[in-house]
Amino acid sequence: MSFSSDEVNFLVYRYLQESGFLHSAYVFGIESHISQSNINGALVPPAALLTILQKGLLYTEVEWSVGEDGEVARPIEGLSLIDAVMPEVKPPKPIVKTEPGKHSGAVDSSAPAGGNQNSQNSKPEIKIEPGTGAAGAAAGNKTAGSTTGTSTPTDQTAGEVDSSGNTANSTGGATYTGNNGAGGNQASTAGTNNTNNPAAGETAQPGAGQKKSQSSNEAGSSSGGNAGNANATSTDDAASSTSTNGNSSTSSSVEQPSSGVTPAGGGTVSTSNPDAATAGVASTAAGAKAPSGAVTIRVGAQGNSVQAGSSTAQNSAPSGTISSSTGGGAGTPAALVPMDIDESIEIPESKARVLRGHESEVFICAWNPSRDLLASGSGDSTARIWDMSDANTNSNQLVLRHCIQKGGAEVPSNKDVTSLDWNCDGSLLATGSYDGYARIWKTDGRLASTLGQHKGPIFALKWNKCGNYILSAGVDKTTIIWDASTGQCTQQFAFHSAPALDVDWQTNQAFASCSTDQRIHVCRLGVNEPIKTFKGHTNEVNAIKWCPQGQLLASCSDDMTLKIWSMNRDRCCHDLQAHSKEIYTIKWSPTGPGTNNPNTNLILASASFDSTVRLWDVERGSCIHTLTKHTEPVYSVAFSPDGKHLASGSFDKCVHIWSTQTGQLVHSYKGTGGIFEVCWNSKGTKVGASASDGSVFVLDLRKF
Repeated sequence: MSFSSDEVNFLVYRYLQESGFLHSAYVFGIESHISQSNINGALVPPAALLTILQKGLLYTEVEWSVGEDGEVARPIEGLSLIDAVMPEVKPPKPIVKTEPGKHSGAVDSSAPAGGNQNSQNSKPEIKIEPGTGAAGAAAGNKTAGSTTGTSTPTDQTAGEVDSSGNTANSTGGATYTGNNGAGGNQASTAGTNNTNNPAAGETAQPGAGQKKSQSSNEAGSSSGGNAGNANATSTDDAASSTSTNGNSSTSSSVEQPSSGVTPAGGGTVSTSNPDAATAGVASTAAGAKAPSGAVTIRVGAQGNSVQAGSSTAQNSAPSGTISSSTGGGAGTPAALVPMDIDESIEIPESKARVLRGHESEVFICAWNPSRDLLASGSGDSTARIWDMSDANTNSNQLVLRHCIQKGGAEVPSNKDVTSLDWNCDGSLLATGSYDGYARIWKTDGRLASTLGQHKGPIFALKWNKCGNYILSAGVDKTTIIWDASTGQCTQQFAFHSAPALDVDWQTNQAFASCSTDQRIHVCRLGVNEPIKTFKGHTNEVNAIKWCPQGQLLASCSDDMTLKIWSMNRDRCCHDLQAHSKEIYTIKWSPTGPGTNNPNTNLILASASFDSTVRLWDVERGSCIHTLTKHTEPVYSVAFSPDGKHLASGSFDKCVHIWSTQTGQLVHSYKGTGGIFEVCWNSKGTKVGASASDGSVFVLDLRKF
């Protein structure tokens, strides 16, 4: 008998997913390098870990019950799993007198019938993979410096810039390097935060996009949906409304509890999607909130959505769109209507430029507002600036290495780059990292400032519109306004009781922040208390966004609801309940009064782990379109500058382009890894995307 640490880790990983512990599954998947194993998950049945534990418990009961003479001397019933692994509770076996010359050892039940009974202490041998050891079997033991299965890129040295602004080449200046496809590693030799101790004594953190996993053990937080708060109520005023599946209704006193609560002990079965609610395990969040590069690729390939009859979610996942008029009863969205996809909408490879260079998953990307420069941030502790101008056919990249001081020298931080944002004129790029530092870079790769005040990973970072302040949020429960010209902390706000997950500016001096503490605070520079606090969510709040006019604030949460808030009211204006799983992100359209598209209605997009995107008419509080082509959790959505199209990226590796007017799928492209982020360039002609396999790609939508 033999088994490997990879096999143990995979069964634990699958158990966490099936039990609804999506955040924990994601973190475990990264640290144990599940994606690098050769296990075909499609062949592993649901509840595999529980099945083998049950068999082991039965064996233990038999072992403890059978005497040395083979007779049942002391039947044991109701043995618990904990008792089975605690030697001190093992009952003594009856002493059996033996004839002289015969051993009195216990019979090894694993020995074949008629075998040698003289080896009284023989036990089945457990073989561990070479190099793993016992500890490796328990934790995967993939050290940060491991280079197994990786190759070091050879084309990056000329343009490498560390966080001190020094280049790694002999010329002394930062230069661009050509992208020739080399260095497209799918595992980071730097370790990407796998065994490093998090700052400030925090527990192990997930990858950047998955800022939320760390806090899933916070008091009152339920990573499996809203199970712990199903009976929570809040007294909204009479004018607030609750929308379920796009159908608005007036609620005078209480919020409706969220539907589709994840069962604590079994598969994640969605009660609102009959296609997915099968005897197997319903489609999980692909490693939840920021799976490792190939973790999510393998998750998709391994059939984590195992259903009865060996049918995977890919075979039954609905596609196409439905409008809110087809909605079902409260809290139960109607079955999604499949839509045939015309092959002509598939974006050809000739219109896609794949950018290789990152050595780990790429969590974020953002276009420069003035030039066709695409910035990306990765788990390899680098940000990169890609020159995507039409004149540059080589896709040159500038590597911004995030380093820290250690022993008087600059060394790579080996921490994820979690967030990045360009200032208004595109002259500066700000990045936030798991090493607790924010940095400001110039477009030539030089480091302008290092901002050090947070005591732990930074989860979000935003420039204000004027470009004189930077706002950051971190695991240390604080938000900070930085003076961009000096790099100094202007004011630190410590109002949250748990990690802050997202921030967004309302004006040049006022902003909102959200947290795993379920609260939203609105703060202003120079004021020592929140000027407004919004309460109503019953689980951690993942993202917040002010509308273009700065009048309405949208928030989304693991409680599966989307809420709209106004500074003129204490309760939410709309409580939109239609998604059947956690809502990861939201975006407002760049339309309506005060925008470049004043004659187009303002709409809000929400992306969820239920694999759908919904478009909302916020004024009416109703769902306009439900976009259902994706088959895995959707992590990112982005509106085109004219508001006529929406890009969505999912862990099914697909980027879809939708018409916001009709809800129809217009263009589609399938990459090589799960999509973390999508973004449009300022002209609305190109869409950038970053993926879990370390790739970045740009779709040219001209001539379509």
